[in-house]
Amino acid sequence: MPPRLRPQTRLFSLPASGRPPASCAGDQVRAGASPVRTYANISREPPHLLRLLAHKHLASPGRGSFVSYDTAHAAQESLRSVLLAWKNLPDDQRPDPPRPHLLSFEPTPTITLGRRQTSLTPAQSSRLQAPLRVVLPNRPEPVPDTSFTPDVRQTARGGLTTYHGPGQLVFWPVIDMHSPQYDHFSVLSYAAHLEATTRRLLAELFSLESYTTRDEPGVWVPAPQGQPERKIAAMGVHHRRHVTSLGIALNIDVPVAGPEGDNPWVRFVPCGLEGKVVTSVAAELQQRDGNVGKMAEWDMPALAARWARLFDEGLLDATKRGVDGEDASLRKKKEHAS
Repeated sequence: MPPRLRPQTRLFSLPASGRPPASCAGDQVRAGASPVRTYANISREPPHLLRLLAHKHLASPGRGSFVSYDTAHAAQESLRSVLLAWKNLPDDQRPDPPRPHLLSFEPTPTITLGRRQTSLTPAQSSRLQAPLRVVLPNRPEPVPDTSFTPDVRQTARGGLTTYHGPGQLVFWPVIDMHSPQYDHFSVLSYAAHLEATTRRLLAELFSLESYTTRDEPGVWVPAPQGQPERKIAAMGVHHRRHVTSLGIALNIDVPVAGPEGDNPWVRFVPCGLEGKVVTSVAAELQQRDGNVGKMAEWDMPALAARWARLFDEGLLDATKRGVDGEDASLRKKKEHAS
């Protein structure tokens, strides 16, 4: 049984322009000012303290604690500006470098587009922003039936259209890849560390096997021979002067089946990957075990805290930037038979 965690809440100040309310229909969940929760371990196990990383889990008041994409983006840019300002100082005027940060959150429904995508047609916009029903029944505190109008946002990442929403954990590290505090990252090794951290979480907590592939960033789970490949985590990163933004999104219990009113993934081709499907931790547990009982042992903030610890380990120990001895710069795709 994993350790229980008790939240200690404080508000993380955001620019007023950076936190417009989420657009919802029916029963509404609005982000507003986002409380940032840190977690104190109250089990008998020793606490897993972060050695270098500063982790903030964003959560809004109200049902589900969902946070709007705009709120999270404003928090990210505030942290990023601090790092960039430090890097702009002359070497002899720089204080100690700022700590690397991680923002995690469970978003309100949002469709995001890559930076090179053209504007949507009216028909595309109408389809993407049609009312979306969200219900998450398999949690210790189930999220009841709620209707949202998804937001659509252009982003600085590469790639094509993807979805962020309830049932998904988003991780946005804001770090200097060339910080003097740890071994430097290349663009490839940083992406590999995001993937490896996610794979380690899946293996340690849910005994889920996963893999990565050089051509298609993100994390995948094995599919029986003849069935479509299944993506469980999508990755999109932006760098400016080696300072990172955006990151990786892991599907926990987000709906991945059903009609468009319940399943947002069928409204578009996720990341432009024809012939492949999206999956989640809950869907994989249901297929493997016949139930999702293991999900009841965890809540989203606790999962985010565990991911933060694994990411922190890799910052200071480059040997943990891969999985099971894999080179962090090498992406492998495994062949699986039924």
